[in-house]
Amino acid sequence: MNRFLKAFSLVAIIVFFASCKNDDDVKVAPPRDYGVQYASDKDSIMKFLTNHYIDLNTETLDATFPEITNAAEQTSIWDQTDYPLQNIKITRNDVEYTVYYLSFRQGVNKSPSLGDNINVTYRGTLFDGTQFDYRPYSSTEVELYGFIPGWWDIMPLFKSGNFVEGNIGEPASFTDFGAGAMFLPSGLAYFNQTRSNLIPPYTCLAFTFQLLDVTYTDLDKDGILNKDEAAEPGASIEYYDTDGDGTPNYLDNDDDGDGRYTKDEIRIPGTTNQYYTFEEMFNEDGTVKDEFKCSPSSTLPKFLDPACKGGE
Repeated sequence: MNRFLKAFSLVAIIVFFASCKNDDDVKVAPPRDYGVQYASDKDSIMKFLTNHYIDLNTETLDATFPEITNAAEQTSIWDQTDYPLQNIKITRNDVEYTVYYLSFRQGVNKSPSLGDNINVTYRGTLFDGTQFDYRPYSSTEVELYGFIPGWWDIMPLFKSGNFVEGNIGEPASFTDFGAGAMFLPSGLAYFNQTRSNLIPPYTCLAFTFQLLDVTYTDLDKDGILNKDEAAEPGASIEYYDTDGDGTPNYLDNDDDGDGRYTKDEIRIPGTTNQYYTFEEMFNEDGTVKDEFKCSPSSTLPKFLDPACKGGE
């Protein structure tokens, strides 16, 4: 089991450094202190948000951000109210980042977790408008954990759309999908890497995106979907590690460290490969149903409770 997890973690690391697009021309600059660099990035981001405006295609929900040339007619990203600028706090590398983003539409269907697959179209640009990456519509899904870290935090805030099957000879399409933009400091992007000579080291990036579809996955094959591996409302699966063994639950097929596979602990009695769903084990208020607890005082289901040896 440990060999499987180490091998999987290595694959995840490789995919992470591939980031938004595979690229052989990667150079690494001397590392800087993350906190010092973020102070510089904050200044760059604030200048961009106050000196550029939104030019939005209301049909595709794709946007560009031209520089303001007529303040009387062009309202900055920071000051405009059609799509109020939002932000979340993210702590990585011992730095608390404020990540700014725009929601052009929230979406109506599924929100991805870090471990899920997404069908997404996007455009990546530098703050001077240079486009360095573009992904038009494709029927192929991509893994969210294969993107740069800023994506891991912004994508779960949006939902996918509804699939519309095309007529004969016409492609399928999506309606009511989530769409927005994110403005990332270098510490949540490529930091000290140079990518294809288009992205210098320590560069802030802007992305616009349309989240078309989401497929929930189970990376560790433990019978629990990645989206449910945190077991706490609103918690990220990235570091959620019930047994404290250093492997987050979504990559750990024994979440409570009791020596039994999680899927064996949630198997429906009398079956060989049928499992209770996460929803079946919890009440509507988010508490665990009594029959799935180790003891009346437990707040975790048996398969997550380190005090519940053997899942009994």
